[in-house]
Amino acid sequence: MKKNHGKIGQIMQVLCTLPLLVLGCVILLMTYWQSAKLLRQEIQNELKTANYMLCSTFNSMYPGDYSLSQKGEGLSLQKGRIDITTEYDLFDSFKEMTGYEVALYYEDTLILSTIQDKQEQRLVGIGANARVMEDVVSSATPAFYDKVLINRSEYYAYYAPLSNMDGSIVGMLMVGRPCAQVIEVITNNLYPFLAVIILFLLLSSLLIFLYTRRFHQVIDKLQSFLKEVSGGNLNAVLSPSVTRRNDEFGVIGRSVVSMQDSLRHMLELDALTRLFNRHFGNRKLAQVIQKNEEAGTCFALAIGDIDFFKKVNDTYGHDAGDVILQNVANVLRDSMLTNGFVVRWGGEEFLLVFDKMNMYQAADELEKILDKVRAMETVYEEQTIKVTMTFGIAESHGQSQNELIKEADEKLYHGKQGGRNRVVV
Repeated sequence: MKKNHGKIGQIMQVLCTLPLLVLGCVILLMTYWQSAKLLRQEIQNELKTANYMLCSTFNSMYPGDYSLSQKGEGLSLQKGRIDITTEYDLFDSFKEMTGYEVALYYEDTLILSTIQDKQEQRLVGIGANARVMEDVVSSATPAFYDKVLINRSEYYAYYAPLSNMDGSIVGMLMVGRPCAQVIEVITNNLYPFLAVIILFLLLSSLLIFLYTRRFHQVIDKLQSFLKEVSGGNLNAVLSPSVTRRNDEFGVIGRSVVSMQDSLRHMLELDALTRLFNRHFGNRKLAQVIQKNEEAGTCFALAIGDIDFFKKVNDTYGHDAGDVILQNVANVLRDSMLTNGFVVRWGGEEFLLVFDKMNMYQAADELEKILDKVRAMETVYEEQTIKVTMTFGIAESHGQSQNELIKEADEKLYHGKQGGRNRVVV
């Protein structure tokens, strides 16, 4: 009886354990499949957002159309006036920050890349995947691939078409991650589940359920955040519960937030002068107006213009004009560090906000700034160029933002009519 009971006990143990073991394996496989599916979607969203951010940054740093030009015995790819054939700094920094590989194709040829071959040389000069060319370049449509072959390695990759200002598609930009890395991430996350299932079958089911629910919550937060950012909301906030994580999702969350901050910073600045641009300057000015209205205080606003700037461009060329704009911007920025802020208002025009100053105090500061501009010498192609500026000042006394700007602009106009090179109060 004991022997038979032992066999029955073993059978019962097997009958009870086997379904649990099978259930554990099924749960593990389902978890793996679901995780892979969710991670694939998450990676697609991440790569899409990363590609969008990188394209925006690249276009800001290198404005203009793409074109091929002769360089010695070979060809070089230019964007605007800049030869970008070996401009790797942005892409390398992007890879270091995010871990993503980047590849820029002009037509069907790989020109710029962070991907390296077995000899640790940059992978350039190879042709693009024919299917990708058809989907992205011919159709002028972005596309995501979960198994695209690049240099005999499979990648999760998001491709976006590159276009010139006339709308013609001239190539594509790829942001990707090796499939092996993604599989390794999934596998590493699931190994603990397997051990728990083998050792504690019943407990493992509960742990998988609880962990999967938290897993979904993290992905949902990342998805929601990335959706807002890709939709243009650069002030979206990612939950601290994601950024504080010590796993791959925490790294991804912190990287995306860092890219969001970098993009926001770039969108706030004028590409040429690195001053605040007009769009952001309007927002800053509105905040100053509201703050002073609530406190019952006043501030001064000035609009300045470089005198005879068109003549400078016509005489020395637009490149020289750009250098002068940058030099003037540096003088204005340095002078306004403790006084308020300065905005490139448009062309050769600048808006200066003197917080906590009245009109006459601001005029004294502007006279000092004007002296620095007068003393400034710009040397371009062995020619020394000097410029002056004219400023019009207005003081806030409850006017609307438009009224305040209009008042300063009218005084600037009077200064121009009265001989320029002056501050008009």
